[in-house]
Amino acid sequence: MKTWQKYKQYLLSGEWHIHTNYTDGSNSVAEYCEKALEHSIPLLAFTEHVRKELRYDFSSLLEEIDKARAEYSLIILSGCEVKILPDGSLDVSDDIIKEVDYPVFAFHSFPKNSDLFLDCLKSAITNKYINTWAHPGIVPINVSTDIDSDVILELFKLMKEYNVLLEYNNKYNLPPQPWIKLAKEIDVLIVRGSDVHSITDLQLPPSWMNSYRTNL
Repeated sequence: MKTWQKYKQYLLSGEWHIHTNYTDGSNSVAEYCEKALEHSIPLLAFTEHVRKELRYDFSSLLEEIDKARAEYSLIILSGCEVKILPDGSLDVSDDIIKEVDYPVFAFHSFPKNSDLFLDCLKSAITNKYINTWAHPGIVPINVSTDIDSDVILELFKLMKEYNVLLEYNNKYNLPPQPWIKLAKEIDVLIVRGSDVHSITDLQLPPSWMNSYRTNL
């Protein structure tokens, strides 16, 4: 079972994509928890950037998360945002992806090769630890937004098979609405991930999610 399945009721009311001051975020775990309580956000997932060779102490981040769990009346998940490499592998060490609750994958850069892009995407979706495709539709080249609708359908069916969520990323307003409509039609679930980098980014969900939630 993927971690998100335990907390399915919070997919749209929680905040599932947060970066802290361990990398390019501005705030600590505790500061995010305080703000979440102010907004009555029930769940926080700290999906910190990772690489196979880290420049910060990931174990210290996990200790802060454990401390917050004891101090705040919130559901608090450890996680990581993993970059896909051109060989199809994930840029994360085995010990981290196996230890955290909620690993997500994303593209940050990629060669100009659409076939390779799709192969690597399928490899990530079928990874048993991956929970979510983060900010879907973002790559420096526009290969993902130009994917044929039949291919999108194939990808979404694979996501459904492997219980991988499609993130609605509020920061980039992605994925496109046609993707959201198709995901809903074939029962690929949407998760709210605002790509939060400061407590000012921690907001209530967009209004359209209220109607979407009633149809889950």
